[in-house]
Amino acid sequence: MSTDLTFEVPPGGSFAWSLEKPQEPKASFNNFAFVMNVSSLVGVDKFILQPGHELRRATHEEIAKIKELLGASDGGLLGLGFYPWEFQKQEDGSWTPLPEHEWRYFVISFQGSNQIILDLEYALCLTKLELQIAFAALGKGHMHHPGRLFQMLDKADLNSRFFDVTPTDAEEIAIVCDQLRTHDPATVDMIRVAAQLLDFEALPSRPPSRFLAYFGILESLLTHSPQPKDPYDSITRQVKKKLALLDHRWNPSIDYGGFPGKTHDSVWGQMYGYRSCLAHGGTPDFKRELSGLGDPGRAMDLLKWTVKAVCRQALIEPQLIADLKDC
Repeated sequence: MSTDLTFEVPPGGSFAWSLEKPQEPKASFNNFAFVMNVSSLVGVDKFILQPGHELRRATHEEIAKIKELLGASDGGLLGLGFYPWEFQKQEDGSWTPLPEHEWRYFVISFQGSNQIILDLEYALCLTKLELQIAFAALGKGHMHHPGRLFQMLDKADLNSRFFDVTPTDAEEIAIVCDQLRTHDPATVDMIRVAAQLLDFEALPSRPPSRFLAYFGILESLLTHSPQPKDPYDSITRQVKKKLALLDHRWNPSIDYGGFPGKTHDSVWGQMYGYRSCLAHGGTPDFKRELSGLGDPGRAMDLLKWTVKAVCRQALIEPQLIADLKDC
């Protein structure tokens, strides 16, 4: 269960970005959230993700606070003995120090409540770019979800997943956040779904935990209990047919480039086979029965991309998703 603390704040919503020359940010905000996997902001000094909420480089004071909260200097949460935001990992596994102006400490600065930060956390569960908020520093205190933070600080994940944020990425974050904040849950409760996806970040990153969790969301959004006597109503067939329909509506479409020679139906047939194998305690065989999927990581990436695409479509066309579930 999430331990985020929230308060009421006035609603709002618009997207903009600054074209100012890079400079040391002024500490004009009382609070900030540490976004732990940003490499750079492409072409700009900051992005305004929501009114009063700026994604930008951290100030010296904020970096000191981040280090204090992470406690990396004595092992702490990281257990690395150094701060990976100040280094670049090389292909041979070694780390090269970055010049200070390229350190990868980025924050979303804000004043007052952290309600919109929570809204942004929900939005980041649905956007294509997987930015991760480690914690929100509120005055002299801070708020975080222990399980999610532990998984985000996993060495294998942290070392490889830093992203450059483009204007297109920032615009999508702002739009999805606005859509969630104005969403009517009566048809499809996307706030509940986003909250579940956020809690999934506390699960171990390797299968079967996350794979089964994400597959459960996909089924809950698109499928109904099949009629036992109707072979055309199976869960597998429902997933295949309904995803094929949706794939003609969203852009970009599902990328099957990582599954050479495989069709939509064959890939999702094996995805469901993988899901069933995990659910029943079996040992997946990616050399034979599941060879078309390549490996667990590739299957997980496809599933996450697809689930998030369905969720974004549900924010745009909730009635369509509800109708697909029933048909």
